[in-house]
Amino acid sequence: MSRAPRSAAVADDMSILVTGGTGFIGSHLVEALLARGERVRCLVRSARRLRWLQDLDVDIVEGDCTRADTLVPALRGVDRVIHAAGATFAPTRAAFFQHNAAATRNLVDACLASGKVERLVMISSQAAAGPGSRARPARESDPPSPLTAYGESKAAAERYCLDAANRLPVAILRPSAVYGPRDTAFLPYFRMVRRGILIEFGAGEREISLCFVNDLVEGIVTVTDSHLDSGSVYFIADSEPYSWDTVESLLCAQWGVRGRRIVVPGVVLKAAGVIGQAYGAVTGKSVRINRARAAELLEKHWVCDSSAVRRDLGFSPGTNLENGLHKAVRWYEQNNWL
Repeated sequence: MSRAPRSAAVADDMSILVTGGTGFIGSHLVEALLARGERVRCLVRSARRLRWLQDLDVDIVEGDCTRADTLVPALRGVDRVIHAAGATFAPTRAAFFQHNAAATRNLVDACLASGKVERLVMISSQAAAGPGSRARPARESDPPSPLTAYGESKAAAERYCLDAANRLPVAILRPSAVYGPRDTAFLPYFRMVRRGILIEFGAGEREISLCFVNDLVEGIVTVTDSHLDSGSVYFIADSEPYSWDTVESLLCAQWGVRGRRIVVPGVVLKAAGVIGQAYGAVTGKSVRINRARAAELLEKHWVCDSSAVRRDLGFSPGTNLENGLHKAVRWYEQNNWL
């Protein structure tokens, strides 16, 4: 669904602030906003590390949502805020809460103090809600049941937004697992499949809701433009979930490889989680596998119901899985990431 940009008069006066603009989702979002004629400001930790923003016409403000004092200059002349910043990997539970929950609280407080912000859109995650199956997908009305410190910290961030909903127009989006160009989370998985290695954690069929990054961005823009009730929460995902067998078959077909399935027993993954957690605690470094992450990987059903955003806003992702995987693969290959 395409949306007309705001009027030139408004665009000349006010900007959209994007946090997390140097990241995977945020950088695609910034490009989409610029393409529709918006003035965009990005809050970045260092102007020397702009990554995908390097050649874009954006206003850069150095700062961090964990540093409340940096939010005052970032919000000057801003009427809409899209909060896409956050930590998906951190060494401790406290670090997750600092970068996700406390950072969001600082941003909410700054938006309230500004008095100029007409809408705050927070990009949360299905991890805040927890798993769901094809038979009983996670819904917006369900009480949050996160499995990890990351999910718990995102759920806490949502609560800070919802607590301010009667004073600040807020909307919360919970994307399912997101894939596409520039993504590093799924990259190791793509690399393994390209080599014909199909890793399965535990036995039994697994299913997941997915969303191509450009579809998610279109959903974010749609919600930002819409006059929703403050406190609205929406899942963003393809209309139907996928089995991992389907995903792997499509990827194998991309490279013309025959996959060899390797089953990692649950006890082995749990042991890896214990080791990873101990390593992170000792070194203070973020790790990709800890006890909570192992439990998340062993959960077989990560399915959410995204029908509410289609019903209320007429938004539905337009990229089918085969095309989305093809675009991701081509980008990885062209940029020598595989």
